[in-house]
Amino acid sequence: MSILSFFTSLFFGIWITRNILFWISLWQTKEYRFDRMWAHIKDTEQGRGLFLSPLLLLKLLGIFAYGFVIYENSLLLSYQVLIGLLFLYQAKDVFLEVRSHTLKRPVFTPKAFVIFLLSIIVASVFFFLPFLEESLWFLILDRIVPIFVALFIFFFSFPTELYRDFQIGKAEEKIRRNKKLLTIGITGSYGKSSTKEYVAQILRKKFRVLKTKGTNNTAIGVANTILAGLQQATEIFVVEMGAYKRGEIAQICRIVHPKIGILTAVNKQHVSLFGSLENTIATKYELIDSLPNNGLAIFNGNNINTDNLYLKTDKRKVLYVCEKSVKNAQIVATNVQVKKTSVSFTIVYRKKKIRLQAPVIGSHTVENILPAIYLGLYLHMKDEEIRDAVSSFTPPQHTMTRHELGGVSLIDDTFNANPQSVLAALLYMSIYTEKKILVMQPMIELGKDAHLEHKRIGKAVADVCDYLLLTNNNYRKDILEGIKKGEKKCHVYIGSALEIIKFIESHTKKGDVVVFEGKEAGLPLEKIL
Repeated sequence: MSILSFFTSLFFGIWITRNILFWISLWQTKEYRFDRMWAHIKDTEQGRGLFLSPLLLLKLLGIFAYGFVIYENSLLLSYQVLIGLLFLYQAKDVFLEVRSHTLKRPVFTPKAFVIFLLSIIVASVFFFLPFLEESLWFLILDRIVPIFVALFIFFFSFPTELYRDFQIGKAEEKIRRNKKLLTIGITGSYGKSSTKEYVAQILRKKFRVLKTKGTNNTAIGVANTILAGLQQATEIFVVEMGAYKRGEIAQICRIVHPKIGILTAVNKQHVSLFGSLENTIATKYELIDSLPNNGLAIFNGNNINTDNLYLKTDKRKVLYVCEKSVKNAQIVATNVQVKKTSVSFTIVYRKKKIRLQAPVIGSHTVENILPAIYLGLYLHMKDEEIRDAVSSFTPPQHTMTRHELGGVSLIDDTFNANPQSVLAALLYMSIYTEKKILVMQPMIELGKDAHLEHKRIGKAVADVCDYLLLTNNNYRKDILEGIKKGEKKCHVYIGSALEIIKFIESHTKKGDVVVFEGKEAGLPLEKIL
């Protein structure tokens, strides 16, 4: 092996290992779902860049350019040098990613580890047994490695489904044995995780409560929660229910048999997967359809879609609203006052009024708290028990969680980015008088309305913020178009996590506020903290 061949192989090996880690991490982020991966590739610049970036087009050109080497063998050495330099450049990028802690790698669950191991083995076999000239073969292998990963994920879907069905069957049997269990199902396009947390935190003051943890809101996630945590002494099971297509919430309901259902809100989040807003609404309503005749359906009256579902429902039902006068509402929150570290409000329920204060931020959180308070009252908890629970609330991780560093308020809202969460964050930012910076990951899976939604968000950002720092190029033109229509002069920058950190460190002072919105925004925040 020549020195050139050795170093080219070394650089290629570094790059291909990074590539395998990247693809498994991306698949894991998309929950190993082909529909979510296709939406990412189809709808975002990041996704299209996986196949159409200048560097990838250069590699394709390199593959076709080998035709000149076939006819003119004297070009072979130059060709090999160029390919070696190309992979040196990419190996350099890998080291920069490692040094800046931006290297994407999966959480090594057993499934991810086996897929990684198999991908490395297959790539190594092809690496050491080239079917073509080495440099050309490296370019081709670089292009087909993502296919290896996708194929392994596809083949693993069959044993995964068998394991999933087995676990679900065991969970169904276990929950059937708990005859006195009250199951509360919660779903919606947004707000369901926070509502689940607040429901559990209030009801825990009186009852033995089990809740789904984190984002374990799929059928297998719920089944695993039952198998690991449900006891005969458990009185209430609070279940967050997520879905990307019709039938998925109905499946969860067949496992847990909810007696109470809460619909937090419905919007166009993930509409590219559902196909239409109508499909989204129908999917979320599967929770209400699953309730028994003596069940209870609870709806958010501040969202037009859930408000309309309340009107069509003929089961026993409750409507909750915030800062809105609605004749049919059974529980209302009024006089909402937002401070930098808390929110206070008055609950009007039947003939009583209760003034409460919660150590959570943003007026939108009151919508998520309201159904929890209603259930506390419905289940005959005392006012003092509810007040005590609300006053000691802990917000869900990465949802409007406030940190302070050097007098600068850093708001972690990186759990998710959707139009409502961004607007809610902007509303909270408006109470600050100093500099306002929003670090935002452009939103995903909004379907055909994605361009319009990003224009709308751009204008709203410009009405409030001094700076907008974007984590990627997705929908950049739409956001900039919206920014131009805003009331303030908002400066927009796009950068890596490291660049965003440097910008924040050099542009903030005591009294400023920085909100981090969306998962990608979590990386610079993590490094800052």
